[in-house]
Amino acid sequence: MGDDANAGAARGAYVLLIRLDAPVELRVGRLGTFAFAAGWYAYVGSALGPGGLQARLRRHLRAEKRVHWHVDYLLTRGKVECIWQVATEERLECAWARALQGIGGQVFPPRFGASDCRCPGHLIYFTCRPAYEAIERALCPGREVAVVRADEHLPCE
Repeated sequence: MGDDANAGAARGAYVLLIRLDAPVELRVGRLGTFAFAAGWYAYVGSALGPGGLQARLRRHLRAEKRVHWHVDYLLTRGKVECIWQVATEERLECAWARALQGIGGQVFPPRFGASDCRCPGHLIYFTCRPAYEAIERALCPGREVAVVRADEHLPCE
């Protein structure tokens, strides 16, 4: 029997708040090419595999990586500013994407990050930075969610 270092890794769901300073046209794998406006994008994902949340989030924050998931294409130009995460076995992406739309966000582009479900998409666009408190209220009714600033791994403002 091998020693699996990831056996105890917490699985869960997360939201990356990504700042895009200038408009950019990006090809997003087989999804197509889209004109991304400058602004704020909330990407909702899950880490239910063997590496868990910390491995997935570390990968998203690395500058050097193979472009694999839809969000990797956006992260070639955008910067992760804040992360919300919760340890859970539940698939929360679709519900969280709907909740973020409820605070004024719009799904863009369609189907981004949602190739394994039927919802409109898991990337939510905001023209200006959404209030962190509004995001927390939308995601977390009755649930403890950790919030960190990506650049310093400190609590968000």
